[in-house]
Amino acid sequence: MKPFAKSSGVRWCPGRWLLPSLGLVLLLWGFRLDAVAGELPARINPRAVLVESFDGWGTSLCWWAHVLGGNSNREVYADAAFKELRLNIVRYNIGGGENPEHPRWMETRARMPGFEPRPGVWDWSADANQRWFLRAAVARGANQVVAFANSPPYWMTVSGSVTGSTNGWDDNLRIESESAFAEYLVTVVRELTVRDGVHFNLLTPMNEPAAGWWKYHGRQEGDHMSPAQQQRLIHLLYPLLRKNGLTTGLEATEDNDERNAVKSLKAYSAEAWQQLGWLASHSYSANAPGELREVAAAAHKPLWISEYGDGERDGLTLARRIRDDLAQTHARAWIYWQFAEPDSNWGLVQYHRGIPNPPFTYSRKFYVLAQFTHFIRPGDQLIEAGDPDSLAAYNPQTHRLVLVCVNDHADPCAKTFDLGAFSVVNTPANGQRTSAGEDLADLPPVAVRQQQLTLSLPAKSVTTRVIEGVTSLPAQ
Repeated sequence: MKPFAKSSGVRWCPGRWLLPSLGLVLLLWGFRLDAVAGELPARINPRAVLVESFDGWGTSLCWWAHVLGGNSNREVYADAAFKELRLNIVRYNIGGGENPEHPRWMETRARMPGFEPRPGVWDWSADANQRWFLRAAVARGANQVVAFANSPPYWMTVSGSVTGSTNGWDDNLRIESESAFAEYLVTVVRELTVRDGVHFNLLTPMNEPAAGWWKYHGRQEGDHMSPAQQQRLIHLLYPLLRKNGLTTGLEATEDNDERNAVKSLKAYSAEAWQQLGWLASHSYSANAPGELREVAAAAHKPLWISEYGDGERDGLTLARRIRDDLAQTHARAWIYWQFAEPDSNWGLVQYHRGIPNPPFTYSRKFYVLAQFTHFIRPGDQLIEAGDPDSLAAYNPQTHRLVLVCVNDHADPCAKTFDLGAFSVVNTPANGQRTSAGEDLADLPPVAVRQQQLTLSLPAKSVTTRVIEGVTSLPAQ
């Protein structure tokens, strides 16, 4: 649908609609609907709180940390992720470790080492590269650490391989090995807590467990896990964590899409729900955001979008996904899959394969994500923006209002926001923008006039505006 056009020549972004009855009256009177539509501002409502306290932004460490953690320039990567981009959440992959007798059919970067190569034999020198990045992230301010497993060790599996079951739809973790797998995960968390000085906030034994693509001879670790087996592992892990003196919580289901996450969660018993601390879903297929939100709200459990990635170069798909995920699911955190990728638009930074200590280049997606991560920070409230293309955040302690606007259309447009729910705003809205020709470019301040803020948004751009000294007014 084309944006509304005003007689002045400014194009107004779509998304705000007139009531049909009002539209009919205006037509009968001879008024132009598009001219009136441009005058309807989006009302930012600090009393409609979507998320009371945002937890932050993050990335998974596998596989890039496994590849780059031994390089001489690893500090530069760590600075880019956890200082420049200001990510504060990391997902650490507890590798299963493949059968050494199998052919090396997995991708080199995805061959994650395990800590128990044979039953009862432990190797605490394993996974040095990823562990270096984990420590580096924490040293740079990361304050939320999640441990997750793609597969149990090969000797606990039915197929004898961490790549999955023979048909992809059967549980690959042997039932008789479930206790051993729980012991494996808790032992790794306990040991790395002591050896690396890292506190693990959350642990999950699964990753995209409902998927049928984790097949024997695959290119990475993976394990289909039925809801029944998921519950059994939660029941095993919960007392085991406490027995080992760990305060680490449990989270699930880490499914590829929201609908499968909801389906599995609804199959959980009351006991499993009691033992589960956090909910998490990936959003590659954003197919049930409202239902996922309702499940989390009914259970009074915090929800994270714990993984998403795409291969689009300009970052607009990424921006749209972030905005919609947070506005529609009311998730308390948002986590990208791979920070660094070799020769691929999937990475927020890109490096070249086969080059020792490869330098990296920033992708456009790095800057698009920074439009969110630099300004919406842990502890902020996410509030109703009144607009389907925007995300609003407010901090009652610092009196700071943040607005991120996504224009993923081919035309420039304008939006007006109503700030009438706040005290009189005397400070201008400062901001930055990323577009085809701009990377976090500083923008001239925009004045707030009569409690309204009007923004011009170039085609295919992400614009962030910040207003300091804003106070929410009490409800009338």
